[in-house]
Amino acid sequence: MHIGYSRAVLAYLRQQGVNPAGLYPAELLQRVEQADTGTTFPLHDFHAVIDAAQAHLRDPDLPMKAAECAQTWDAGVLGFALMTSPSISEVGNLLVRFQRLLTTVYEVQASQDEHRFELRLLPAAAGVQSPALARMLMGAWAWRVRWLTGQAALRFDASFEGPPPPDAAAYERCFGGCVRFDQPVTAMQGPAHYLALRVCLHDPRANGVLCAQAAVEMERLEGDAAGLLVVLRRRLRERLGSGSLTLDALAADLDMAPRTLQVRLEERGLTFRALLDGVRDRKAKQYLAEPHLNLTEIALALGFANQSAFQHAFKRWTGLSPGQWRKQQARC
Repeated sequence: MHIGYSRAVLAYLRQQGVNPAGLYPAELLQRVEQADTGTTFPLHDFHAVIDAAQAHLRDPDLPMKAAECAQTWDAGVLGFALMTSPSISEVGNLLVRFQRLLTTVYEVQASQDEHRFELRLLPAAAGVQSPALARMLMGAWAWRVRWLTGQAALRFDASFEGPPPPDAAAYERCFGGCVRFDQPVTAMQGPAHYLALRVCLHDPRANGVLCAQAAVEMERLEGDAAGLLVVLRRRLRERLGSGSLTLDALAADLDMAPRTLQVRLEERGLTFRALLDGVRDRKAKQYLAEPHLNLTEIALALGFANQSAFQHAFKRWTGLSPGQWRKQQARC
Protein backbone atom coordinates (compact mmCIF):
# COMPACT_ATOMS: atom_id res chain seq x y z
CA MET A 1 0.00 0.00 0.00
CA HIS A 2 1.05 3.62 -0.43
CA ILE A 3 3.21 5.23 2.24
CA GLY A 4 0.87 8.24 2.44
CA TYR A 5 -1.67 6.46 4.65
CA SER A 6 0.92 5.70 7.30
CA ARG A 7 2.05 9.33 7.15
CA ALA A 8 -1.53 10.42 7.74
CA VAL A 9 -1.58 8.40 10.98
CA LEU A 10 1.59 10.16 12.15
CA ALA A 11 0.11 13.54 11.25
CA TYR A 12 -3.01 12.75 13.26
CA LEU A 13 -0.91 11.74 16.27
CA ARG A 14 0.90 15.08 16.14
CA GLN A 15 -2.46 16.87 15.98
CA GLN A 16 -3.31 15.11 19.23
CA GLY A 17 -0.05 16.26 20.82
CA VAL A 18 1.63 12.84 20.60
CA ASN A 19 5.24 12.54 19.46
CA PRO A 20 5.47 9.47 17.17
CA ALA A 21 9.09 8.98 18.22
CA GLY A 22 7.80 7.75 21.57
CA LEU A 23 5.62 5.05 19.98
CA TYR A 24 7.60 3.50 17.14
CA PRO A 25 11.04 1.97 16.55
CA ALA A 26 13.39 4.48 14.93
CA GLU A 27 13.80 2.28 11.85
CA LEU A 28 10.04 2.12 11.20
CA LEU A 29 9.58 5.83 11.75
CA GLN A 30 12.46 6.64 9.42
CA ARG A 31 10.98 4.49 6.66
CA VAL A 32 7.63 6.25 6.91
CA GLU A 33 8.91 9.81 7.13
CA GLN A 34 11.87 9.73 4.74
CA ALA A 35 10.55 7.50 1.96
CA ASP A 36 9.91 8.86 -1.51
CA THR A 37 6.25 9.70 -2.22
CA GLY A 38 6.03 6.79 -4.64
CA THR A 39 7.06 4.25 -2.00
CA THR A 40 4.84 1.31 -1.15
CA PHE A 41 4.60 -0.06 2.38
CA PRO A 42 3.76 -3.63 3.47
CA LEU A 43 0.28 -4.00 4.92
CA HIS A 44 1.63 -5.50 8.15
CA ASP A 45 3.79 -2.39 8.66
CA PHE A 46 0.75 -0.16 8.16
CA HIS A 47 -1.04 -2.20 10.81
CA ALA A 48 1.94 -1.78 13.14
CA VAL A 49 1.65 1.99 12.69
CA ILE A 50 -2.10 2.26 13.16
CA ASP A 51 -2.41 -0.39 15.89
CA ALA A 52 0.15 1.38 18.08
CA ALA A 53 -1.61 4.71 17.55
CA GLN A 54 -5.01 3.24 18.42
CA ALA A 55 -3.66 1.55 21.52
CA HIS A 56 -1.96 4.74 22.73
CA LEU A 57 -4.99 6.98 22.17
CA ARG A 58 -7.49 4.24 23.06
CA ASP A 59 -9.52 5.28 20.05
CA PRO A 60 -11.12 2.56 17.87
CA ASP A 61 -12.21 5.25 15.38
CA LEU A 62 -8.67 6.43 14.68
CA PRO A 63 -8.59 5.20 11.02
CA MET A 64 -11.59 7.38 10.19
CA LYS A 65 -10.20 10.39 12.05
CA ALA A 66 -6.73 10.01 10.52
CA ALA A 67 -8.30 9.92 7.04
CA GLU A 68 -8.74 13.69 7.24
CA CYS A 69 -4.94 14.01 7.48
CA ALA A 70 -4.34 12.08 4.24
CA GLN A 71 -2.93 14.74 1.92
CA THR A 72 -3.63 14.38 -1.79
CA TRP A 73 -0.05 15.27 -2.75
CA ASP A 74 1.23 12.50 -0.48
CA ALA A 75 -0.20 10.02 -2.99
CA GLY A 76 2.69 10.68 -5.37
CA VAL A 77 2.14 11.08 -9.09
CA LEU A 78 -1.45 9.83 -8.81
CA GLY A 79 -2.19 12.45 -6.16
CA PHE A 80 -0.99 15.24 -8.45
CA ALA A 81 -2.97 13.75 -11.34
CA LEU A 82 -6.10 13.93 -9.16
CA MET A 83 -5.32 17.53 -8.23
CA THR A 84 -5.06 18.63 -11.88
CA SER A 85 -8.09 16.67 -13.16
CA PRO A 86 -10.97 18.58 -14.82
CA SER A 87 -13.83 17.19 -12.70
CA ILE A 88 -14.79 14.80 -9.94
CA SER A 89 -15.97 12.37 -12.61
CA GLU A 90 -12.42 12.16 -13.94
CA VAL A 91 -11.05 11.89 -10.38
CA GLY A 92 -13.24 8.80 -9.95
CA ASN A 93 -12.04 7.38 -13.27
CA LEU A 94 -8.41 7.80 -12.21
CA LEU A 95 -9.06 6.15 -8.84
CA VAL A 96 -10.55 3.12 -10.57
CA ARG A 97 -7.81 2.97 -13.20
CA PHE A 98 -4.83 3.54 -10.90
CA GLN A 99 -6.02 2.31 -7.50
CA ARG A 100 -3.21 -0.27 -7.41
CA LEU A 101 -0.75 2.62 -7.08
CA LEU A 102 -2.38 3.32 -3.70
CA THR A 103 -3.00 -0.24 -2.51
CA THR A 104 -3.04 -3.77 -3.88
CA VAL A 105 -5.26 -4.89 -1.00
CA TYR A 106 -8.45 -3.49 -2.59
CA GLU A 107 -9.88 -2.77 -6.00
CA VAL A 108 -12.28 0.10 -6.73
CA GLN A 109 -15.54 -0.36 -8.61
CA ALA A 110 -17.51 2.69 -9.79
CA SER A 111 -21.13 2.91 -10.93
CA GLN A 112 -23.74 5.61 -11.47
CA ASP A 113 -27.26 6.21 -12.64
CA GLU A 114 -29.17 9.42 -13.26
CA HIS A 115 -29.51 10.06 -9.54
CA ARG A 116 -26.43 8.74 -7.72
CA PHE A 117 -22.86 7.53 -8.07
CA GLU A 118 -21.14 4.89 -6.01
CA LEU A 119 -17.54 3.87 -5.31
CA ARG A 120 -17.07 0.38 -3.85
CA LEU A 121 -14.03 -1.22 -2.28
CA LEU A 122 -13.61 -4.89 -3.15
CA PRO A 123 -10.89 -7.17 -1.78
CA ALA A 124 -8.28 -7.81 -4.46
CA ALA A 125 -7.66 -11.32 -3.14
CA ALA A 126 -9.99 -13.67 -1.30
CA GLY A 127 -9.24 -13.76 2.41
CA VAL A 128 -7.02 -10.64 2.41
CA GLN A 129 -8.73 -7.64 3.99
CA SER A 130 -7.96 -4.75 6.32
CA PRO A 131 -11.00 -3.07 7.91
CA ALA A 132 -8.77 -0.25 9.20
CA LEU A 133 -7.39 0.46 5.74
CA ALA A 134 -10.82 0.18 4.09
CA ARG A 135 -12.33 2.73 6.46
CA MET A 136 -9.38 5.05 6.08
CA LEU A 137 -9.55 4.85 2.27
CA MET A 138 -13.25 5.67 2.29
CA GLY A 139 -12.82 8.58 4.65
CA ALA A 140 -9.93 9.95 2.60
CA TRP A 141 -12.09 9.91 -0.54
CA ALA A 142 -14.76 12.04 1.13
CA TRP A 143 -12.30 14.62 2.44
CA ARG A 144 -10.38 14.76 -0.85
CA VAL A 145 -13.48 15.47 -2.93
CA ARG A 146 -14.26 18.44 -0.70
CA TRP A 147 -10.67 19.70 -0.84
CA LEU A 148 -10.38 19.23 -4.61
CA THR A 149 -13.59 21.16 -5.30
CA GLY A 150 -13.29 23.74 -2.51
CA GLN A 151 -16.79 22.80 -1.36
CA ALA A 152 -16.70 21.84 2.31
CA ALA A 153 -20.46 21.20 2.57
CA LEU A 154 -20.61 18.14 0.28
CA ARG A 155 -22.44 15.22 1.86
CA PHE A 156 -22.08 11.50 1.15
CA ASP A 157 -23.70 8.29 2.29
CA ALA A 158 -21.48 5.36 3.25
CA SER A 159 -21.81 1.67 4.05
CA PHE A 160 -19.28 -0.51 5.84
CA GLU A 161 -18.76 -4.19 6.36
CA GLY A 162 -18.31 -5.08 10.00
CA PRO A 163 -20.00 -3.95 13.21
CA PRO A 164 -20.68 -0.32 14.12
CA PRO A 165 -18.26 1.55 16.37
CA PRO A 166 -19.30 2.50 19.92
CA ASP A 167 -19.67 6.09 18.71
CA ALA A 168 -20.34 6.85 15.02
CA ALA A 169 -19.72 10.59 15.39
CA ALA A 170 -16.40 10.48 13.47
CA TYR A 171 -18.12 8.73 10.56
CA GLU A 172 -21.06 11.11 10.53
CA ARG A 173 -18.70 14.09 10.54
CA CYS A 174 -16.63 12.63 7.72
CA PHE A 175 -19.46 11.73 5.35
CA GLY A 176 -22.28 14.02 6.45
CA GLY A 177 -25.01 11.67 5.23
CA CYS A 178 -26.40 8.25 6.14
CA VAL A 179 -23.74 5.86 7.46
CA ARG A 180 -24.61 2.15 7.77
CA PHE A 181 -22.67 -0.75 9.26
CA ASP A 182 -22.92 -4.54 8.99
CA GLN A 183 -23.45 -4.11 5.25
CA PRO A 184 -22.45 -6.54 2.47
CA VAL A 185 -19.98 -4.10 0.91
CA THR A 186 -17.91 -1.05 1.81
CA ALA A 187 -19.00 1.83 -0.42
CA MET A 188 -19.55 5.57 -0.67
CA GLN A 189 -22.47 7.16 -2.53
CA GLY A 190 -23.36 10.71 -3.50
CA PRO A 191 -25.66 12.70 -5.80
CA ALA A 192 -24.85 12.24 -9.49
CA HIS A 193 -24.46 15.99 -10.03
CA TYR A 194 -21.35 15.94 -7.82
CA LEU A 195 -19.53 14.24 -10.69
CA ALA A 196 -19.70 17.44 -12.75
CA LEU A 197 -18.04 19.56 -10.03
CA ARG A 198 -14.85 21.22 -11.24
CA VAL A 199 -11.49 20.59 -9.61
CA CYS A 200 -10.03 23.90 -8.41
CA LEU A 201 -6.46 23.24 -9.59
CA HIS A 202 -7.33 21.79 -13.00
CA ASP A 203 -4.40 22.05 -15.40
CA PRO A 204 -4.93 20.17 -18.71
CA ARG A 205 -1.28 20.12 -19.74
CA ALA A 206 0.04 19.01 -16.37
CA ASN A 207 -2.74 16.45 -16.02
CA GLY A 208 -1.82 14.82 -19.33
CA VAL A 209 1.83 14.49 -18.28
CA LEU A 210 0.93 13.17 -14.82
CA CYS A 211 -1.55 10.59 -16.14
CA ALA A 212 1.13 9.34 -18.53
CA GLN A 213 3.55 9.01 -15.62
CA ALA A 214 0.93 7.14 -13.60
CA ALA A 215 0.43 4.76 -16.53
CA VAL A 216 4.16 4.07 -16.62
CA GLU A 217 4.14 3.32 -12.88
CA MET A 218 1.20 0.95 -13.38
CA GLU A 219 3.07 -0.87 -16.15
CA ARG A 220 6.05 -1.26 -13.85
CA LEU A 221 3.86 -2.49 -11.01
CA GLU A 222 2.03 -4.98 -13.21
CA GLY A 223 5.34 -6.24 -14.47
CA ASP A 224 6.42 -7.39 -11.01
CA ALA A 225 5.33 -10.50 -9.16
CA ALA A 226 2.11 -8.96 -7.86
CA GLY A 227 1.10 -8.21 -11.45
CA LEU A 228 0.62 -11.93 -12.05
CA LEU A 229 -2.58 -11.81 -9.99
CA VAL A 230 -4.00 -9.07 -12.21
CA VAL A 231 -3.44 -11.25 -15.27
CA LEU A 232 -4.87 -14.35 -13.59
CA ARG A 233 -8.04 -12.58 -12.48
CA ARG A 234 -8.57 -11.15 -15.95
CA ARG A 235 -8.18 -14.60 -17.52
CA LEU A 236 -10.63 -16.11 -15.04
CA ARG A 237 -13.20 -13.38 -15.74
CA GLU A 238 -12.88 -14.16 -19.45
CA ARG A 239 -13.43 -17.88 -18.76
CA LEU A 240 -16.33 -17.61 -16.30
CA GLY A 241 -19.10 -18.53 -18.71
CA SER A 242 -17.11 -21.18 -20.55
CA GLY A 243 -17.00 -23.82 -17.83
CA SER A 244 -13.23 -24.25 -18.26
CA LEU A 245 -12.43 -23.05 -14.76
CA THR A 246 -9.55 -25.30 -13.78
CA LEU A 247 -5.98 -24.75 -12.72
CA ASP A 248 -4.79 -26.68 -15.78
CA ALA A 249 -6.81 -24.51 -18.17
CA LEU A 250 -5.59 -21.30 -16.56
CA ALA A 251 -1.97 -22.50 -16.66
CA ALA A 252 -2.35 -23.35 -20.34
CA ASP A 253 -3.59 -19.80 -21.03
CA LEU A 254 -0.32 -18.50 -19.60
CA ASP A 255 1.84 -21.16 -21.26
CA MET A 256 2.84 -22.32 -17.78
CA ALA A 257 3.00 -25.75 -16.16
CA PRO A 258 0.11 -26.31 -13.70
CA ARG A 259 2.53 -27.11 -10.89
CA THR A 260 4.45 -23.87 -11.57
CA LEU A 261 1.24 -21.86 -11.38
CA GLN A 262 0.25 -23.60 -8.16
CA VAL A 263 3.62 -22.72 -6.60
CA ARG A 264 3.32 -19.08 -7.75
CA LEU A 265 -0.08 -18.86 -6.05
CA GLU A 266 1.18 -20.50 -2.87
CA GLU A 267 3.99 -17.92 -2.73
CA ARG A 268 1.26 -15.28 -2.44
CA GLY A 269 -0.70 -17.17 0.19
CA LEU A 270 -3.41 -18.19 -2.31
CA THR A 271 -4.92 -21.34 -3.73
CA PHE A 272 -6.59 -21.65 -7.11
CA ARG A 273 -9.96 -22.04 -5.38
CA ALA A 274 -9.44 -18.85 -3.33
CA LEU A 275 -8.49 -16.93 -6.48
CA LEU A 276 -11.53 -18.22 -8.37
CA ASP A 277 -13.81 -17.55 -5.39
CA GLY A 278 -12.62 -13.94 -5.26
CA VAL A 279 -13.34 -13.38 -8.96
CA ARG A 280 -16.73 -15.06 -8.76
CA ASP A 281 -17.66 -13.17 -5.58
CA ARG A 282 -17.01 -9.78 -7.19
CA LYS A 283 -18.81 -10.67 -10.42
CA ALA A 284 -21.74 -12.17 -8.52
CA LYS A 285 -22.29 -8.91 -6.65
CA GLN A 286 -22.17 -6.98 -9.91
CA TYR A 287 -24.78 -9.30 -11.45
CA LEU A 288 -26.99 -9.24 -8.35
CA ALA A 289 -27.10 -5.45 -8.61
CA GLU A 290 -28.93 -5.94 -11.94
CA PRO A 291 -32.58 -6.69 -10.99
CA HIS A 292 -33.45 -8.16 -14.40
CA LEU A 293 -31.02 -11.08 -13.95
CA ASN A 294 -32.41 -14.13 -12.17
CA LEU A 295 -30.30 -16.45 -10.03
CA THR A 296 -30.13 -19.21 -12.64
CA GLU A 297 -28.77 -16.78 -15.25
CA ILE A 298 -26.20 -15.48 -12.78
CA ALA A 299 -25.14 -19.00 -11.79
CA LEU A 300 -24.52 -19.98 -15.41
CA ALA A 301 -22.68 -16.71 -16.16
CA LEU A 302 -20.33 -17.47 -13.25
CA GLY A 303 -19.61 -20.99 -14.50
CA PHE A 304 -21.68 -22.91 -11.93
CA ALA A 305 -23.54 -26.03 -12.99
CA ASN A 306 -26.79 -24.87 -11.43
CA GLN A 307 -28.42 -22.28 -9.16
CA SER A 308 -28.04 -24.44 -6.05
CA ALA A 309 -24.25 -24.62 -6.42
CA PHE A 310 -24.09 -20.84 -6.81
CA GLN A 311 -26.27 -20.23 -3.75
CA HIS A 312 -24.14 -22.56 -1.62
CA ALA A 313 -20.91 -20.83 -2.74
CA PHE A 314 -22.29 -17.31 -2.24
CA LYS A 315 -23.41 -18.18 1.31
CA ARG A 316 -19.88 -19.46 2.01
CA TRP A 317 -18.32 -16.19 0.72
CA THR A 318 -20.63 -13.70 2.39
CA GLY A 319 -22.70 -15.44 5.06
CA LEU A 320 -25.84 -14.41 3.12
CA SER A 321 -27.90 -16.04 0.41
CA PRO A 322 -27.95 -14.20 -2.95
CA GLY A 323 -31.54 -13.20 -2.29
CA GLN A 324 -30.70 -11.78 1.15
CA TRP A 325 -27.75 -9.85 -0.27
CA ARG A 326 -29.93 -8.41 -3.05
CA LYS A 327 -32.60 -7.30 -0.55
CA GLN A 328 -29.97 -5.58 1.65
CA GLN A 329 -28.67 -3.67 -1.36
CA ALA A 330 -32.17 -2.55 -2.28
CA ARG A 331 -32.58 -1.04 1.21
CA CYS A 332 -29.27 0.89 1.11
